[in-house]
Amino acid sequence: MNAVSALGGWGQTLVWTIIPFLFVLTIVVFFHELGHFWVARRNGVRVEMFSIGFGRELIGFNDRHGTRWKLCAIPLGGYVKFFGDADAASTPDFETAAAMTATERSESFFHKTLGQRAAIVAAGPIANFILAIVIFAGIFMLSGKMILQPRVSNLVVSAQTDEGGFRRNDVILSVDGQPMTSLDDVRRAIEAKSGQPLEFALARGMQQMKVQSAADPAWFRSSVAEQAGFRPGDLVLSIDGRAIESFSDMQRIVGASAGQSLAIKVERDGRQVDLAVTPAIFEFKDRFGGTHRIGRIGISKSNEPGDTQFRRYDPFTATWMGVKETWFVIDRTFAYLGGVIMGTQSADQLGGPIRIAQVSGEAAQIGFVALLSLAALISVSIGLLNLFPIPMLDGGHLVFYAIEAIRGRPMSEQAQEVAFRFGLALVLMLMIFATWNDIRGLVG
Repeated sequence: MNAVSALGGWGQTLVWTIIPFLFVLTIVVFFHELGHFWVARRNGVRVEMFSIGFGRELIGFNDRHGTRWKLCAIPLGGYVKFFGDADAASTPDFETAAAMTATERSESFFHKTLGQRAAIVAAGPIANFILAIVIFAGIFMLSGKMILQPRVSNLVVSAQTDEGGFRRNDVILSVDGQPMTSLDDVRRAIEAKSGQPLEFALARGMQQMKVQSAADPAWFRSSVAEQAGFRPGDLVLSIDGRAIESFSDMQRIVGASAGQSLAIKVERDGRQVDLAVTPAIFEFKDRFGGTHRIGRIGISKSNEPGDTQFRRYDPFTATWMGVKETWFVIDRTFAYLGGVIMGTQSADQLGGPIRIAQVSGEAAQIGFVALLSLAALISVSIGLLNLFPIPMLDGGHLVFYAIEAIRGRPMSEQAQEVAFRFGLALVLMLMIFATWNDIRGLVG
């Protein structure tokens, strides 16, 4: 019996959830704060404290410049406190700043030029983006990327009724053990048994199951891909002029284009064929209760051995791919937030620390590369979140500096105090909402 087994369920929770969660969050927070710290030091600002976490200090030390580096009991964030700050959120201490000597002013964040302050504040989110690029590039260089040819294996057939044990949007995988590649295959299989029960293998959401039913051919519909003229064996070459290297490239574009017409070029029997398809909107709930709305055209990937390869990349190519991967996360995040505002996406996808811990645990069980990929995704998300124009966050400080640049002087002490209080209230509301989503996902 090993140590984890001896601890029982709590031991497994510790190893597969809490430790991966702390690993991911600590890396992301450390590099975010390191960005602030490094640029501040380069601009002559005295850094009083570098903290990972909040609350009571667990361990710490002072470096030769007088900075206190510490790890605290509540590991849900971190901060860098500069000389002249009133608190960890870098709220200016106007009273202390006014009484500083010339030497103290030279080391005070508050007395640095507008450009220096903006650079120090922006360095945190920028560090998060750089971290994500480095992680993605490292994965592409060292671990590589699985390339699955964007070849159409089957044209998905789905149920359009709730009769006979089926549910609307069930995907038909096989009938009596025979794979189904098109609606015609399903109809022929049903008609061949003329009313006798058949065994249907289905994909229902994230689950696979079997149903015994004397089905009616009218209960099923073809995919939008079949209606658009796709055939099994087609190799997708480009979508809207963008070259497609792998099946995952195609999934990303289609998933983000629900309801939008796409021009797709395929290779069929040695010749190129142009097709037009509009992905249907598909809505599903993930295992955490979040509702997702994505585009689908109804094709399945090829499982032929020759269509799968694993490729490693040189440092330059891997870095460029890391940049593109980071930009993809940024682009999809803004698209999702726009969808929430427009009402086309559900806000219940927004998660907090509980969901991050759950996903970290699942990624850790898949492997270390999956955990690093998650760290990169969260790093991009933290960088973006901190750039939102909310007082208390880096983006809020940058807005203050933009106003200062326009006015020629900083905002008044009273105006900044009111803004920081508003920002604190907004951040707390976002945290409560995200945590509520996490709890609903747990009990739902």
